[in-house]
Amino acid sequence: MDFTKWTAAALRALDPLVWSYFMATADPTESTEHDNDAWQRIEIVPRVLRGVENIDTTATLPACAPLASPLVIAPTAGHGLACEEAELASARAAASTGTLMIYSHSATVGVEEFGAAATSPWWAQAYLLRDPARTRDYLDRAAAAGACAIVLTVDGSVPVGSASFRTTVQARLSAVAGNFPGSTWTEMVATYATGLTVDHISTVAGQTTLPVYAKGVLNPIDAARAVDAGAAGIIVSNHGRRQMGGVVSTAKALPRIVDAVAERVPVIVDGGIRSGLDVFRALALGASAVAVGRPVLWGLAADGAAGVTAVLTTLIEELRQAMAGAGVGRIEQISRDLVRPPSW
Repeated sequence: MDFTKWTAAALRALDPLVWSYFMATADPTESTEHDNDAWQRIEIVPRVLRGVENIDTTATLPACAPLASPLVIAPTAGHGLACEEAELASARAAASTGTLMIYSHSATVGVEEFGAAATSPWWAQAYLLRDPARTRDYLDRAAAAGACAIVLTVDGSVPVGSASFRTTVQARLSAVAGNFPGSTWTEMVATYATGLTVDHISTVAGQTTLPVYAKGVLNPIDAARAVDAGAAGIIVSNHGRRQMGGVVSTAKALPRIVDAVAERVPVIVDGGIRSGLDVFRALALGASAVAVGRPVLWGLAADGAAGVTAVLTTLIEELRQAMAGAGVGRIEQISRDLVRPPSW
């Protein structure tokens, strides 16, 4: 997909402060497209003579009805900064394209309002909070609102230091925090717990009847430990490079994590996905589904729900074309022998 028109439209529509917040990385010298460069280096090795006549992008994930594709809307904070209808517009786009949406704990619409408006399956992302009672309350509220799974972010706040954009930009954002009434953006972030351990996965899993996915995993050792602790799935993510500079690209991290969990649980990946070819590459490396974050925000800023729908529809159509070109008729037929990564 050529995202030039979407980024240009978003840049025109957004307040410069919001644009800088969405695009910021922990290391200002690193481009937000750094991760996409890694996906682009993975060559596709097509198969032929396989009798493919129809392309079916239908995908399945636990705790979900069959999805129209393995595409997922990644949890990103503050959709209200991009569009007045905020996460509700994104939810309509998800429903219209058969896409799973992961709702952010840092959304500008509260979880009850979001759940009441959502008409397709969705998961709820959660940060562990300093007050355990508030964490439990949010988990209960998300389940009652209709969430099908919990996505626990495990690469959140650290006890020392912070990316510069968080202190220079975050405090000036005007959006409200839907699940933290009366709090500023900075005050909301201050409630996030630090010092997470693998035991916290077990704790959260014991506090909800929903499956718990661990998001923000880049090391295969951590992936295996998370599954042993009760994680129902792993989301390979470097948080959009917003936690630290110099971090490994998710394209490089994905295969080792897939191997580490040995098909015990689904593995989802995000970070730098910008085309249906990238989605295909991720699936070939073993991902069960592929999430997109910033492209959704660009579509949302450019044209609300219609913009997000257009972005998702284009990615799905490009995936169909990639599958046809690679000689694959169904998602489950996409395998690692169809790609050739560099010698990383």
